[in-house]
Amino acid sequence: MNREFNFSLDRESRLPHSFQEASKIQSKHLVEEYMLLANILVAEYIYEFCKDKTLLRCHNDITAEKKEKLYAFFEKIGISDIDLTNAQTLSHSIEKVKATGTQDDLDVLNRKFLTCLTQAKYVCVEDKEPAEYQHYGLNFPMYTHFTSPIRRYADLLVHRLLTISLKEQE
Repeated sequence: MNREFNFSLDRESRLPHSFQEASKIQSKHLVEEYMLLANILVAEYIYEFCKDKTLLRCHNDITAEKKEKLYAFFEKIGISDIDLTNAQTLSHSIEKVKATGTQDDLDVLNRKFLTCLTQAKYVCVEDKEPAEYQHYGLNFPMYTHFTSPIRRYADLLVHRLLTISLKEQE
């Protein structure tokens, strides 16, 4: 669903005068997967070694009311094999639609699903079970922002935590 576009700019006004969808090459997918993996591994590491100072990116499950509305919507448009029980069943459902449905079905499913999600938030770890720190939207049990320290302050904080914990392990 993440689409990228190339814009052509008018030389004088510097305003776009045309655009086209950019093709996404396989290497970009590979980089995305490695970035996600790095964020997961760093989250797990700092959770183990930094305890209550760990900064995680958490995302709660969809409310029961919103799930009911999603089921009704998907049934109405003919996408009935969606299981919203948890993040894993949802992920499997999306994979099924990718394999058997159309791109339009997948686009509608993703867009409608995204409108029902709650806002993800940063949390410092407290005395809770790791299951309470899941990232529902990405279907990861634990996640942090680590891979963009020049864009997000949270990533910079995580880099600092990681550096300190690695130095302490020496």
